[in-house]
Amino acid sequence: MTETNEILKKINIENNIWIIYLIIIGLSFYSNAIEKNYYIYNDLCAKEKYRILNIIIFSIALVVYCYFFKDSYDSVKNINIFDNKKKKTFKELSFLASTLILISGVILLYIAIFDTNLDTELAFS
Repeated sequence: MTETNEILKKINIENNIWIIYLIIIGLSFYSNAIEKNYYIYNDLCAKEKYRILNIIIFSIALVVYCYFFKDSYDSVKNINIFDNKKKKTFKELSFLASTLILISGVILLYIAIFDTNLDTELAFS
């Protein structure tokens, strides 16, 4: 497969990821409405529904983060000796950023699963 075809394939995948992000945004709005019901009415059922929604949201996000991590890993793995220093540096920095985002996703999912008292406000920040 040519480099152009590979880039076009990645763009198509990224377009699908944007749709996934829109779904995450919609679920997040719904999740916030459920959370508000929990705090206004002390509705324990809403509390659990909010937790489950957060677990779903952060699980989906983690899958997306895994894709970008693998993509940037493959990019670093495929650096060849003829690439210029700037290109190598940017690929390595992208891999570092993807790694850190993946780690943050794992941490946020861990909190969503185990913070049963909702002591921590979770956000994509």
